[in-house]
Amino acid sequence: MWSATPDSDTASGKVSALIGVHYQTVKSNRHSIVLCLYFLFVVKRVTVTTPTDFNINELTNHDNNYWRVDWFGYLHYFNQYGQRFSEPLVDVYLSAFKSKPNSSSLNYKTSTNFSQPNRVCIPISYLMIVRLGDVWHKGRRLKLKHSMEMRECFQSTTIDIQTTATLQSGAKDTKGNHIIPFAYHPYHKPATHTYCEIINLPDGNRIAIPHYVILQAYFSESQYVFQQIFKFGLQLDSIYDPAKSYINDSGEAFIMLKAKTHDSAASQVARLAFDKKANTVISNISPNMSIQKNTGQPIRPKAGFPFENQTTNLNVYGKWCHKEEAQNKTFIVYDILGCSAAYPFTNLKHFRDNPGDKDPNSPGTRPVEGQSKSGKPKPRVKKDNQLELQPQEEPTNKMEELLLEKRRGTEFSDLVTKNVEKQRQDPHKNHKDNASGPPNEKDVGAGNTGDGSSNGAIPPVDFCLPPSEYENRHIFKNRICRLELFLKLLSILKSSPYITHSEFIQVFSGLGAPSSVYSYFPDTWTDTRRKSTWQYINYIKGFNLAEQKKHRRAIIANLTISSHATIYLIDIERRTASVEEGWIELDSASLFLAICHGSNTLSRSLLSSLIENCAENRGTWKHEMIEPYAESYSLKHSSNLSVENGQYVERQIAIIEKYIGFKFS
Repeated sequence: MWSATPDSDTASGKVSALIGVHYQTVKSNRHSIVLCLYFLFVVKRVTVTTPTDFNINELTNHDNNYWRVDWFGYLHYFNQYGQRFSEPLVDVYLSAFKSKPNSSSLNYKTSTNFSQPNRVCIPISYLMIVRLGDVWHKGRRLKLKHSMEMRECFQSTTIDIQTTATLQSGAKDTKGNHIIPFAYHPYHKPATHTYCEIINLPDGNRIAIPHYVILQAYFSESQYVFQQIFKFGLQLDSIYDPAKSYINDSGEAFIMLKAKTHDSAASQVARLAFDKKANTVISNISPNMSIQKNTGQPIRPKAGFPFENQTTNLNVYGKWCHKEEAQNKTFIVYDILGCSAAYPFTNLKHFRDNPGDKDPNSPGTRPVEGQSKSGKPKPRVKKDNQLELQPQEEPTNKMEELLLEKRRGTEFSDLVTKNVEKQRQDPHKNHKDNASGPPNEKDVGAGNTGDGSSNGAIPPVDFCLPPSEYENRHIFKNRICRLELFLKLLSILKSSPYITHSEFIQVFSGLGAPSSVYSYFPDTWTDTRRKSTWQYINYIKGFNLAEQKKHRRAIIANLTISSHATIYLIDIERRTASVEEGWIELDSASLFLAICHGSNTLSRSLLSSLIENCAENRGTWKHEMIEPYAESYSLKHSSNLSVENGQYVERQIAIIEKYIGFKFS
């Protein structure tokens, strides 16, 4: 009855990929220059701000091959003219399968044309979603279950100075044998200077973990943090505020995250802040890369485990390689699936300084007058796809502009028993659900825009814009209330015989009129410490309004489908304005959908953070915040024409059904 279809091939399938590949051979002065650059993106439901930058047909050399991610190579910070990229590019090596692969195919080098790999340059932050051993085909990552012969759980593995060593991937042991034998693992041959952490096991076997894989496992929860790790001259206070972060003798910790650090990375940043080993490992990456650059070496991260003198259970995915002329083996790790190493805190509270500071205007948080915070805009990819190996223009790599596929991250069992929660530091931001609000509001379709409330307590709001302000916008004959349509949709869904439970979940309900339905978007601040205006439904730039601004509403619905899954739907109120011919909507936002299988649910605190983050990002849903056990999507609304002809609800339900792979009727 319930069947999710995560690998749908339809145009509205759950996972789409945009990969551009372009080859061009230029002959000049008897030299041939092969210009090659791939742009690799994985998105849930295509939402790309500049789709003309990409062509889905330009996929892995325009062929139908399946491609295996073999190895991560060296970093590139500068183009051929010495100009620095805003984000480094990393070499990724891929080889084509000889036939359609299955899970076991990844264990055998003869499955691919490993001797002829393609080198691809992608922004470093995309290693958050690209893993060694991935398979790519026609614009999508092929989701293959991990073969059991490639899974290992190394119980009670000791991580200390006696058992571990940092070596290059092409290194040999004291007997002259390669640590990672090329006969079994030829994939690292193009980049043998990349670093691996070697763990010597009591039985004589070894584990080899590329340092890229370690950084992916322990520090990739936040794109911003992951980018900073690879930054020349890294300052840790760009990630968190050491002066406002602390841990006491009992392990109770508080971490003040910087504005661009995601809340979901709080535990990872706390490890960086309060574990001396983790702090040293990350702090030393930049100096090591500077030495590499100054001595003419290829640039690559040199890291290690972010803890020491601990015994951990390592659940990993990779490949066993027999040593040359030896009976013992080396397990090369492609992905760390689980780790039981302890975090340095017993409980953690966190907040971000936008505006987590009790005094947002205090020194250190106030931007320098006249100084640009954003700096020079990122260059964009060339429209004609003439992409150079050392490009002058970078790929579009702002991941927050895309709705990325949420990969299941590393499971840290130590966090299961530890409380990690967000604690506000600014009293004026600590809104409570029982706080008093404006007078009672009885109409879902009135009170925030247009006609005013039915009891007359709230005056009408009538914005009449000049024609130049609403060109290319759809003009409705009557004012449209999206939340009213959403309630009609929910009413139909709740009447389905397959829905066993339904409820409205309210967050920040104290910011508006008492209600059993609505949530409200809280106050947020911009990077320059100015209060955002997006959360106010009755704010339009250039118009003088009443002093009391009204918070934008949302409706969060929870629906249980038999005993198979729970879905969450969230819709957002839109601003409307009167024009000469009728009414227009001044903004738009996608419908949020999350699917939790089995007994899993989304906590109220997570939903609160999701709503707050949505306000910070002016109506954009950040799916990286959602738990790994849940699938989440931004759904396009049915057309404006369907709203006017009365078919919106029916068509929107069909869109939801397509995503969840289940029909309510």
